[in-house]
Amino acid sequence: MAPAELFSFFGTNNNTAPRLLLVAHVSARSQNIVHMDLSRLIAVAVLLGALRPLLSHCAGDVEGLHPLVLVPGYGSNLLEARLTAAYEPPAPGCGKGNGWFRLWPIKQTAMQDPRQVPCFVDQMSLVYDAVADDYGNVAGVVTRVPLFGSTRGLIGWDPLLRELEAAGYRDGESLFAVPYDFRYSVAPRGHPSAEGACNFDEFTRLVERASSLSQGRPVVVAAHSFGCALTYQFLLGRPLAWRRRFVKRVVFVASALGGFSEGMNDLAAGTDYGLPNVARPARVRLARSQQSALWRLPTPAVFGDRPLVVTKNATYTAHNIAEFFEAVGFPEGVRPYVTRVLPAWEALPAPMVPVTSIIGVGVSTPETFVYGEDGFAGTPEVVYGDGDGDINMVSLVAIEKEWSGVEGQVLTVVRLPGVRHDGFFSVGFALEKVVAEILEAAGTIELHPKIGRVQIDAGPVWKEDRCRVHEGLYNASSNAFLEVL
Repeated sequence: MAPAELFSFFGTNNNTAPRLLLVAHVSARSQNIVHMDLSRLIAVAVLLGALRPLLSHCAGDVEGLHPLVLVPGYGSNLLEARLTAAYEPPAPGCGKGNGWFRLWPIKQTAMQDPRQVPCFVDQMSLVYDAVADDYGNVAGVVTRVPLFGSTRGLIGWDPLLRELEAAGYRDGESLFAVPYDFRYSVAPRGHPSAEGACNFDEFTRLVERASSLSQGRPVVVAAHSFGCALTYQFLLGRPLAWRRRFVKRVVFVASALGGFSEGMNDLAAGTDYGLPNVARPARVRLARSQQSALWRLPTPAVFGDRPLVVTKNATYTAHNIAEFFEAVGFPEGVRPYVTRVLPAWEALPAPMVPVTSIIGVGVSTPETFVYGEDGFAGTPEVVYGDGDGDINMVSLVAIEKEWSGVEGQVLTVVRLPGVRHDGFFSVGFALEKVVAEILEAAGTIELHPKIGRVQIDAGPVWKEDRCRVHEGLYNASSNAFLEVL
């Protein structure tokens, strides 16, 4: 018998995956038999090649997982800034510098230096221009979101990222992220939203690119907190055919699609971002200037007539927030709230893609703020209810209430007792459950055919353009806002 020839028709990169070695013994006296054997071997090899993705998945190969896109919550990604010649520092120590610097998270040195407080407040604040009907930076401040598409710019996600990498995910190949300027949100049709629109355009391209890198598989999107609200509005803004083609499932972690009570108190008392000794005017400016602050307010559709803020003379619910704005000295917030926020959240239509909602329950959560004799200048008494410590129960379960009976809407709700809003990536059993739900959503191979005329952009995931660099010029004396493209 002639020497054997060894054919390795099929194998994988994973050492644990099955490997088929086919040996054909070639004999000069049996050409017909050899021809028949080779034909059979080729047929078997073709069949095994078709089954390769399934075998890879069974062996733990990332090729068997759908691509994953992460959307962080408020303040959970890097934000950079630079100052131009047009910038007028509010204090001598602010300076203009020569290039990009980290605006968020706040550097530890700034946390310990009270002279840096007015600098941060000024550079972090936005300005709403009633003429342009849009938000932008203070004059001379240019901002950007670095590392779009990559998970390297996320803050507080390291435990989850380690688990996902252990499961086989790789940043930029099968794992992606949508960092954003969390000071902004988006606006309903008919209202400009330059930063929000750019973010959603890039979100769209990233999802399509992630799918194209994974043999056309639809993606799994996992979002946390404020990222859930952005993801939800993003989905509603895409055609249904696009959603069904490119999104396999959405995993919402601690979603607040109905807002939360503490959003009211933030506008009354302000926020200090952890900085020491921030005066009330600076706290109030930080809280009220940001477009996203209005998105965090309780919505009438979810909160109804529940008392949110109580004073000696009035009770404020989700139905009279405009009156609350007037009472706290924020009349300029009424128009953008009524025209840009309420229309976007007047209802919660189902997105018609499968959704998993993971929420924390059984944690004492601020529900009503009661102000005494000093009014809004004083410290309120807080009445607590159920929730995750930040988000009220009524908002956490709004998805379940609104979507459970919708035909065609797949919904899974997971309740984790005692898990706080910021504990999903740090509390052991909560992290394990989040990872398990993501991997379950991502683990079923499903190669979708193209639907309609959806086109995949196979270009770069990220490039620095006007959507990543945002410069606003605001002249307070002329009340004019210009966005530099």
